[in-house]
Amino acid sequence: MQPVRLLRPIALAAVLCWTTSAAAVSIVMSSASSDLTPVSQLDAIVDLQVGEFDLGNAGDELQITLTNPSLGMGGDALFNINQIYWNASASVTGLSLLSANHSANGDQTGLWMPVQTGLSANGFGSFDFALLDGVGSMSPGIVQPGESIVFVIDIASLGPVTAADFAVANGSGYTLAAKFVNGPDDPEAPGMEDSAFGAVPEPSTGLLCALGLAGLCARRRLEAR
Repeated sequence: MQPVRLLRPIALAAVLCWTTSAAAVSIVMSSASSDLTPVSQLDAIVDLQVGEFDLGNAGDELQITLTNPSLGMGGDALFNINQIYWNASASVTGLSLLSANHSANGDQTGLWMPVQTGLSANGFGSFDFALLDGVGSMSPGIVQPGESIVFVIDIASLGPVTAADFAVANGSGYTLAAKFVNGPDDPEAPGMEDSAFGAVPEPSTGLLCALGLAGLCARRRLEAR
C-alpha cells in the first residue's frame, strides 16, 4: 500500500464529527486512507460508552457500537468492516470481550478473536487494543453496509474510567482505525484491491480543522458584503 494519504483540512472538517458527554463518545470516521481508496468509501460510526452493560459481570464495561452506513458521505458504495483499533489511557490495564451482537445476525461473539493488544494498523501506527474477526472477510460477524455490531468488553483498570479514557491518540496521532474489506475497486489496482485501512486523528486535530473552516467561511461572507 502507498503511504498514508491525509485529507486537506476543509475535507477533514466535513467528514469528522466528535461529540462527547459524561457517558459517551461518538466518532464519525474516516478522515484518512492507507492507500488510494477514497475516504468517502471508508466511513464508519463508532460510539464508545462506559457503564453497566452486563449484569452478570462485576463493575463497569466498555460498550463499542460500530456502525457501517449504507452509503458513504459522498454517496459512494462502501466496504465491509472486519477489524477495529483504538487506544486507552494509562488507567486501563486490560480489556476482555464479553459479547458481540450483530444487528442482522445476532450473537457473533464466537467469531471474533479475544481483544488484542499492541497491534499495528497499516500506515497508522500501533494501537493499544484491537478486535479482529477471526473467521475471514466473508464471516457473518463482520459489519456490512447498513449493519452494526455492539461489543461489550470487560474493563480492568487502576480506578474509575469514562468513555474519554478510550478516545486518546496513539504515537502517530490517531485515535481510531478500522480495516475495510470486500469493497469496490479503487484507482490503485482495479479488479484486485479488496481492502484498506482508514483512521481518525486525535480529537483536537479535528476540532481545530473544523474551527479553521468555520473561520474561513465567516471571513468570506464578510468580504462578500
